[in-house]
Amino acid sequence: MSTTIHYFGKIKSTEAIREIQDEFYEIAQVSGWTHELVDHVFTQEGDLQGNRLTLQGVRLVLNRQTTPLQLTFDKDGYLSHIYYEKAPVEMGDLMTKNATPGGTRQLLHQIHTSTTVRSQDPQSHKTMVKLLDYVKKSYVPNLEVIDNTGYWYSRDEAVLNTPKMELAKK
Repeated sequence: MSTTIHYFGKIKSTEAIREIQDEFYEIAQVSGWTHELVDHVFTQEGDLQGNRLTLQGVRLVLNRQTTPLQLTFDKDGYLSHIYYEKAPVEMGDLMTKNATPGGTRQLLHQIHTSTTVRSQDPQSHKTMVKLLDYVKKSYVPNLEVIDNTGYWYSRDEAVLNTPKMELAKK
């Protein structure tokens, strides 16, 4: 069982992206977390107009119990995640270059950021919330968080301690 923390908002200025990269890079190194600086440009396969999406920031992995905390921003400064998905080539796609019938193409998606934490690890959940508190205070003043445990709003640790399921004895 796991819980997901969704978070979205806009950084106070696009210049602050470099600051957040530097600061969280240092935090990750001192804490022993896996981290990656992000500076990517994405293009849609077959896009003849040259539309590009960019992503800048930092990704942190606290431990194996969590998916990355993505402090990554699009060109307008919104917290964002961009990824490619393989999809079958459709008839309308055959007009684009390199499209073959029966093949696959890559679709580009941009979504808001989220992190998943296994419910057996309340300490990781609390750490994620503390990091997001700091992000809100220092970089993303309009940060909105949806935490399906309710911990973001209540700070009641009891909501993180889910009862363990046991088999019923006959």
